[in-house]
Amino acid sequence: MGKKKSIQVSRTIVDNIVRLVLILYTLTIIIPFTFMFLNSLKTNQEFFSSIWSLPSKFRIENYKRGLELSNIPRLFLNTIYIVVFASLINILFSSMLAYSISRTGFKLSNTIYNYLLIGLLTPGIICIIPVFFVVRVIGLYNTREALILVYAAFNMAFSVFVMYSFFKTLPKDLEEAAFIDGATYFQTFWKVMFPLTKPGLITIGVFGFLDYWNDYLIAMTLVISEPLKTVSQGVMKLQAAQNVRTDFGPLFAVCIIAMIPVIVVYALFQGKLTAGLTAGAIKG
Repeated sequence: MGKKKSIQVSRTIVDNIVRLVLILYTLTIIIPFTFMFLNSLKTNQEFFSSIWSLPSKFRIENYKRGLELSNIPRLFLNTIYIVVFASLINILFSSMLAYSISRTGFKLSNTIYNYLLIGLLTPGIICIIPVFFVVRVIGLYNTREALILVYAAFNMAFSVFVMYSFFKTLPKDLEEAAFIDGATYFQTFWKVMFPLTKPGLITIGVFGFLDYWNDYLIAMTLVISEPLKTVSQGVMKLQAAQNVRTDFGPLFAVCIIAMIPVIVVYALFQGKLTAGLTAGAIKG
Protein backbone atom coordinates (compact mmCIF):
# COMPACT_ATOMS: atom_id res chain seq x y z
CA MET A 1 0.00 0.00 0.00
CA GLY A 2 2.80 2.38 0.88
CA LYS A 3 4.48 1.80 -2.50
CA LYS A 4 1.24 2.37 -4.40
CA LYS A 5 0.60 5.57 -2.46
CA SER A 6 4.08 6.88 -3.24
CA ILE A 7 3.55 6.12 -6.94
CA GLN A 8 0.24 7.99 -6.91
CA VAL A 9 1.88 10.95 -5.16
CA SER A 10 4.67 10.99 -7.76
CA ARG A 11 2.15 10.90 -10.61
CA THR A 12 0.17 13.72 -9.03
CA ILE A 13 3.30 15.85 -8.72
CA VAL A 14 4.28 15.17 -12.34
CA ASP A 15 0.74 15.92 -13.57
CA ASN A 16 0.70 19.20 -11.66
CA ILE A 17 4.07 20.21 -13.05
CA VAL A 18 2.88 19.43 -16.60
CA ARG A 19 -0.31 21.42 -16.03
CA LEU A 20 1.70 24.36 -14.70
CA VAL A 21 3.97 24.33 -17.74
CA LEU A 22 0.98 24.17 -20.10
CA ILE A 23 -0.74 27.03 -18.26
CA LEU A 24 2.38 29.18 -18.52
CA TYR A 25 2.66 28.33 -22.21
CA THR A 26 -0.99 29.27 -22.73
CA LEU A 27 -0.40 32.60 -21.00
CA THR A 28 2.44 33.39 -23.42
CA ILE A 29 -0.16 33.20 -26.20
CA ILE A 30 -3.13 34.84 -24.49
CA ILE A 31 -1.29 37.81 -22.93
CA PRO A 32 0.23 39.20 -26.18
CA PHE A 33 -3.08 38.76 -28.01
CA THR A 34 -4.96 40.54 -25.20
CA PHE A 35 -2.34 43.30 -25.23
CA MET A 36 -2.77 43.88 -28.97
CA PHE A 37 -6.57 43.74 -28.85
CA LEU A 38 -6.89 46.25 -26.00
CA ASN A 39 -4.47 48.70 -27.53
CA SER A 40 -6.02 48.39 -31.00
CA LEU A 41 -9.04 50.21 -29.55
CA LYS A 42 -7.13 53.07 -27.90
CA THR A 43 -5.71 56.44 -28.82
CA ASN A 44 -1.99 57.06 -28.55
CA GLN A 45 -2.54 59.04 -25.34
CA GLU A 46 -4.34 56.10 -23.71
CA PHE A 47 -1.66 53.70 -24.93
CA PHE A 48 1.19 55.69 -23.37
CA SER A 49 -0.83 56.32 -20.24
CA SER A 50 -1.34 52.61 -19.49
CA ILE A 51 -0.86 49.74 -21.90
CA TRP A 52 -3.01 47.36 -19.81
CA SER A 53 -5.95 49.62 -18.99
CA LEU A 54 -9.30 49.30 -20.74
CA PRO A 55 -9.95 51.90 -23.45
CA SER A 56 -12.27 54.73 -22.43
CA LYS A 57 -14.06 54.19 -25.73
CA PHE A 58 -13.85 51.32 -28.20
CA ARG A 59 -12.37 53.10 -31.19
CA ILE A 60 -13.39 50.85 -34.10
CA GLU A 61 -12.17 53.58 -36.45
CA ASN A 62 -8.63 52.35 -35.72
CA TYR A 63 -9.44 49.24 -37.76
CA LYS A 64 -10.79 51.31 -40.63
CA ARG A 65 -7.71 53.54 -40.62
CA GLY A 66 -5.41 50.51 -40.42
CA LEU A 67 -7.10 48.96 -43.46
CA GLU A 68 -6.67 52.21 -45.41
CA LEU A 69 -3.01 52.69 -44.52
CA SER A 70 -1.87 49.09 -45.09
CA ASN A 71 -4.14 48.15 -48.02
CA ILE A 72 -4.73 44.82 -46.28
CA PRO A 73 -7.83 43.74 -48.30
CA ARG A 74 -5.82 43.54 -51.53
CA LEU A 75 -2.90 41.91 -49.74
CA PHE A 76 -5.29 39.35 -48.27
CA LEU A 77 -6.43 38.24 -51.72
CA ASN A 78 -2.86 38.14 -52.97
CA THR A 79 -1.66 36.10 -50.00
CA ILE A 80 -4.57 33.66 -50.20
CA TYR A 81 -3.78 33.06 -53.88
CA ILE A 82 -0.14 32.33 -53.09
CA VAL A 83 -0.87 30.20 -50.03
CA VAL A 84 -3.54 28.06 -51.74
CA PHE A 85 -1.42 27.19 -54.77
CA ALA A 86 1.73 26.64 -52.69
CA SER A 87 -0.22 24.28 -50.41
CA LEU A 88 -1.69 22.33 -53.34
CA ILE A 89 1.70 21.89 -55.00
CA ASN A 90 3.33 20.89 -51.73
CA ILE A 91 0.60 18.37 -50.85
CA LEU A 92 0.58 16.77 -54.31
CA PHE A 93 4.32 16.41 -54.86
CA SER A 94 5.21 15.52 -51.27
CA SER A 95 2.54 12.81 -51.31
CA MET A 96 3.84 11.37 -54.57
CA LEU A 97 7.42 11.39 -53.33
CA ALA A 98 6.46 9.90 -49.96
CA TYR A 99 4.48 7.14 -51.69
CA SER A 100 7.31 6.29 -54.05
CA ILE A 101 9.97 5.98 -51.32
CA SER A 102 7.72 4.20 -48.82
CA ARG A 103 5.86 1.69 -51.03
CA THR A 104 7.77 0.98 -54.24
CA GLY A 105 11.03 -0.09 -52.58
CA PHE A 106 13.46 1.16 -55.23
CA LYS A 107 17.16 1.23 -54.34
CA LEU A 108 17.57 4.92 -53.57
CA SER A 109 14.45 5.24 -51.40
CA ASN A 110 16.36 5.16 -48.09
CA THR A 111 18.96 7.60 -49.42
CA ILE A 112 16.29 10.08 -50.50
CA TYR A 113 14.48 9.72 -47.18
CA ASN A 114 17.69 10.39 -45.20
CA TYR A 115 18.47 13.35 -47.44
CA LEU A 116 15.07 14.83 -46.68
CA LEU A 117 15.63 14.31 -42.97
CA ILE A 118 18.77 16.42 -43.28
CA GLY A 119 16.53 19.11 -44.80
CA LEU A 120 14.46 19.13 -41.62
CA LEU A 121 17.59 19.99 -39.63
CA THR A 122 18.75 22.75 -41.98
CA PRO A 123 17.66 26.31 -41.07
CA GLY A 124 15.77 27.80 -43.97
CA ILE A 125 17.44 31.19 -43.56
CA ILE A 126 20.79 29.88 -44.83
CA CYS A 127 19.12 29.02 -48.15
CA ILE A 128 17.74 32.51 -48.78
CA ILE A 129 20.71 33.83 -50.78
CA PRO A 130 21.06 30.74 -53.07
CA VAL A 131 17.29 30.74 -53.62
CA PHE A 132 17.39 34.44 -54.53
CA PHE A 133 20.02 33.86 -57.22
CA VAL A 134 18.24 30.79 -58.60
CA VAL A 135 14.97 32.71 -58.86
CA ARG A 136 16.76 35.57 -60.64
CA VAL A 137 18.42 33.21 -63.11
CA ILE A 138 15.19 31.42 -64.09
CA GLY A 139 13.38 34.74 -64.51
CA LEU A 140 10.80 34.44 -61.73
CA TYR A 141 12.05 37.26 -59.50
CA ASN A 142 9.30 39.60 -58.32
CA THR A 143 6.47 37.22 -59.28
CA ARG A 144 3.81 35.34 -57.33
CA GLU A 145 5.01 32.13 -58.97
CA ALA A 146 8.40 32.52 -57.27
CA LEU A 147 6.79 32.64 -53.83
CA ILE A 148 4.49 29.72 -54.65
CA LEU A 149 7.33 27.44 -55.76
CA VAL A 150 9.72 28.44 -52.98
CA TYR A 151 7.09 28.04 -50.27
CA ALA A 152 6.12 24.61 -51.59
CA ALA A 153 9.77 23.52 -51.77
CA PHE A 154 10.74 24.84 -48.33
CA ASN A 155 8.05 22.75 -46.64
CA MET A 156 8.70 19.64 -48.72
CA ALA A 157 10.94 17.80 -46.25
CA PHE A 158 8.45 18.05 -43.39
CA SER A 159 5.53 17.09 -45.63
CA VAL A 160 7.30 14.01 -47.00
CA PHE A 161 8.29 12.97 -43.49
CA VAL A 162 4.64 13.12 -42.32
CA MET A 163 3.20 11.42 -45.40
CA TYR A 164 5.89 8.72 -45.34
CA SER A 165 4.64 7.66 -41.90
CA PHE A 166 1.06 7.42 -43.12
CA PHE A 167 1.84 5.45 -46.27
CA LYS A 168 3.91 3.00 -44.23
CA THR A 169 0.87 2.14 -42.10
CA LEU A 170 -1.42 1.21 -45.01
CA PRO A 171 -1.78 -2.53 -45.73
CA LYS A 172 -0.16 -3.88 -48.90
CA ASP A 173 -3.30 -5.86 -49.70
CA LEU A 174 -4.88 -2.66 -51.02
CA GLU A 175 -2.13 -2.20 -53.60
CA GLU A 176 -2.11 -5.85 -54.58
CA ALA A 177 -5.86 -5.79 -55.16
CA ALA A 178 -5.50 -2.66 -57.30
CA PHE A 179 -2.68 -4.21 -59.36
CA ILE A 180 -4.74 -7.36 -59.91
CA ASP A 181 -7.55 -5.17 -61.26
CA GLY A 182 -5.08 -3.70 -63.76
CA ALA A 183 -4.32 -0.38 -62.09
CA THR A 184 -1.00 1.34 -62.74
CA TYR A 185 1.23 2.69 -59.96
CA PHE A 186 -0.18 6.19 -60.40
CA GLN A 187 -3.80 4.98 -60.45
CA THR A 188 -3.13 2.97 -57.30
CA PHE A 189 -1.63 6.00 -55.63
CA TRP A 190 -4.30 8.49 -56.71
CA LYS A 191 -7.47 6.40 -56.40
CA VAL A 192 -6.61 3.99 -53.59
CA MET A 193 -3.78 5.18 -51.32
CA PHE A 194 -4.00 8.97 -51.53
CA PRO A 195 -7.59 9.26 -50.18
CA LEU A 196 -6.69 7.07 -47.18
CA THR A 197 -4.09 9.56 -45.92
CA LYS A 198 -6.57 12.37 -45.26
CA PRO A 199 -5.33 13.05 -41.68
CA GLY A 200 -1.80 13.45 -42.99
CA LEU A 201 -2.93 15.71 -45.81
CA ILE A 202 -4.75 17.96 -43.34
CA THR A 203 -1.67 18.05 -41.11
CA ILE A 204 0.76 19.17 -43.80
CA GLY A 205 -1.86 21.50 -45.28
CA VAL A 206 -2.47 23.35 -42.01
CA PHE A 207 1.21 23.57 -41.08
CA GLY A 208 2.00 24.76 -44.59
CA PHE A 209 -0.73 27.42 -44.41
CA LEU A 210 0.62 28.72 -41.10
CA ASP A 211 4.18 28.88 -42.43
CA TYR A 212 3.24 30.58 -45.70
CA TRP A 213 0.84 33.09 -44.16
CA ASN A 214 3.27 34.24 -41.47
CA ASP A 215 6.37 34.38 -43.66
CA TYR A 216 8.04 37.73 -44.11
CA LEU A 217 11.68 37.03 -44.93
CA ILE A 218 11.16 35.04 -48.14
CA ALA A 219 8.45 37.39 -49.39
CA MET A 220 10.65 40.42 -48.69
CA THR A 221 13.56 38.79 -50.57
CA LEU A 222 11.68 37.68 -53.69
CA VAL A 223 8.96 40.32 -54.16
CA ILE A 224 9.34 44.11 -54.35
CA SER A 225 6.29 45.30 -56.33
CA GLU A 226 3.42 46.64 -54.22
CA PRO A 227 0.63 44.70 -56.01
CA LEU A 228 2.45 41.40 -55.35
CA LYS A 229 3.23 41.82 -51.66
CA THR A 230 1.78 39.67 -48.86
CA VAL A 231 -0.03 40.44 -45.61
CA SER A 232 3.10 40.25 -43.49
CA GLN A 233 4.78 42.77 -45.75
CA GLY A 234 1.76 45.06 -45.41
CA VAL A 235 2.04 44.99 -41.63
CA MET A 236 5.74 45.81 -41.75
CA LYS A 237 5.12 48.54 -44.31
CA LEU A 238 2.60 50.19 -41.99
CA GLN A 239 5.12 50.09 -39.16
CA ALA A 240 7.91 51.50 -41.31
CA ALA A 241 5.67 54.25 -42.71
CA GLN A 242 5.13 55.57 -39.19
CA ASN A 243 8.79 55.79 -38.22
CA VAL A 244 8.41 59.42 -37.16
CA ARG A 245 5.23 59.08 -35.10
CA THR A 246 3.76 55.63 -34.66
CA ASP A 247 -0.02 55.48 -34.44
CA PHE A 248 -0.29 52.34 -32.32
CA GLY A 249 -4.08 51.89 -32.55
CA PRO A 250 -4.22 51.23 -36.32
CA LEU A 251 -0.96 49.27 -36.15
CA PHE A 252 -2.30 46.82 -33.55
CA ALA A 253 -5.62 46.68 -35.42
CA VAL A 254 -3.84 45.52 -38.59
CA CYS A 255 -1.95 42.90 -36.58
CA ILE A 256 -5.25 41.56 -35.21
CA ILE A 257 -6.76 41.44 -38.72
CA ALA A 258 -3.70 39.58 -40.05
CA MET A 259 -4.08 36.97 -37.31
CA ILE A 260 -7.74 36.19 -38.03
CA PRO A 261 -7.18 33.67 -40.90
CA VAL A 262 -4.59 31.78 -38.83
CA ILE A 263 -6.94 31.56 -35.85
CA VAL A 264 -9.87 30.46 -38.04
CA VAL A 265 -7.89 27.76 -39.86
CA TYR A 266 -6.42 26.38 -36.66
CA ALA A 267 -9.82 26.41 -34.92
CA LEU A 268 -11.46 24.56 -37.81
CA PHE A 269 -8.81 21.86 -38.13
CA GLN A 270 -7.48 21.61 -34.58
CA GLY A 271 -9.07 18.22 -33.84
CA LYS A 272 -8.06 16.68 -37.15
CA LEU A 273 -4.59 18.21 -36.90
CA THR A 274 -3.99 16.66 -33.48
CA ALA A 275 -5.39 13.32 -34.68
CA GLY A 276 -3.17 13.43 -37.74
CA LEU A 277 0.02 14.09 -35.79
CA THR A 278 -0.84 11.43 -33.20
CA ALA A 279 -1.72 8.81 -35.82
CA GLY A 280 1.49 9.44 -37.71
CA ALA A 281 3.53 9.18 -34.52
CA ILE A 282 1.88 5.99 -33.27
CA LYS A 283 1.58 4.09 -36.55
CA GLY A 284 4.81 5.36 -38.08
